[in-house]
Amino acid sequence: MPRILHIGLGNFHRAHQACYTHRVNQLGGDLWSITGVSMRSPSVREALGRQGFDYTLVTKGTEGASFDRIDVIDDVLVADRDTDRIVGTIAAEDTLIISLTVTEKGYHLGGADHLIDLDAVAGDVRGGANTIYGLLHRGLKARRYGRAGPLTIMSCDNLTSNGDALARALTAFDAAKGGELADYLARDVTFPNAMVDRITPATTPELIAVVAEATGFADSSPVSTEPFSEWVIEDRFAAARPAWDKVGATMVADVAPFELRKLRLLNGAHSYLAYAGVLAGYHFVHQAIADPELLAGVRGVMAEARKTLPDAALEGVDVYADALIDRFSNPSLEHALRQIAMDGSLKLPVRLVATWADRTSLGLPSPHIEAAIQAWIRFVRAEIVAGRPLDDPKADALAEIVQSGGNRVGQICDLLDAPEALANALAYPIFSSSM
Repeated sequence: MPRILHIGLGNFHRAHQACYTHRVNQLGGDLWSITGVSMRSPSVREALGRQGFDYTLVTKGTEGASFDRIDVIDDVLVADRDTDRIVGTIAAEDTLIISLTVTEKGYHLGGADHLIDLDAVAGDVRGGANTIYGLLHRGLKARRYGRAGPLTIMSCDNLTSNGDALARALTAFDAAKGGELADYLARDVTFPNAMVDRITPATTPELIAVVAEATGFADSSPVSTEPFSEWVIEDRFAAARPAWDKVGATMVADVAPFELRKLRLLNGAHSYLAYAGVLAGYHFVHQAIADPELLAGVRGVMAEARKTLPDAALEGVDVYADALIDRFSNPSLEHALRQIAMDGSLKLPVRLVATWADRTSLGLPSPHIEAAIQAWIRFVRAEIVAGRPLDDPKADALAEIVQSGGNRVGQICDLLDAPEALANALAYPIFSSSM
């Protein structure tokens, strides 16, 4: 049975790529399995293992919910205790695809060019396997020596040109280790770009109870999601792949237009709504979008972002934007604003800062984009002043800036690798009140 090794087995993967693969298996023909990898906690492995790795996908629409038993996962490995098994799975002949959803911070990219921060992965360069790079390098080395055949490595995270970015980062990591896999990576491994989209809230005790009542299955790890789902994939695979295109995925030569539309309209508006919504006292997306002022801000962010899209992404963009408002308004999902608000220092550069820079190069003002970035800065300040832990990989640096004197907006923009002109545009009394 052909296998996918998926690194980062969170709710999104189980609502998206695993669901697509499950549906492919239901068509008949070659059956695919997914072996998951948890990079941090064993809790997912323990929860799914108790129920044979099956779980319930709850699709919540305005007309009610549907419940589907997903049975495509065959095992879950934990990175820090199953390293040898993960390496062996990467090296196995039946593993044809490695996919990843490890969030932006899992790639350890930095700087304006978003290249790998080798200092952040120095332990793996010295031989560790604590990041995706250490695991992948060990596994690919074993795979090459075992002559297990070509392999596709596919990022499914919200990174611009995510496959290309991962290929550059892994190649640079390999170079730092002496370059022993350079020829193999160039010859036998492909890194297709992909764009994914499906709103997936965190699992709650209420969801667990609903699943038990509706299905009779005491599922400790169900996943809820919306009816909408999109997956656009660059058709560049080194070996076989599931027939995802027969169950709704779109195979294309160039993902970039779809990716840019999603990052700048959906993700950009989502980020604005998260920060402005929390500041306004809301808890969920559907509550915040019902606020006329926040709705106007969301539409403004989308309208400004629209002007930066290439022609290839403009077809149907107005319908797409209206559909986003409908998706945000779905009250049954209860998508927490703070879930979206995590890791802002990594998300804003691609979701909002890049949009601002493109509009500036076109000579266009960006009041709504600037308001969205200001909302993040105000959110960061409010969290730090209130003594709440900031869920951001640059939390310590942000706290130091907030608690310091001087041009704090400018320092925060430096942390985002944002142009100095943006700091000037944002200069307003965020920090004028007493600390």
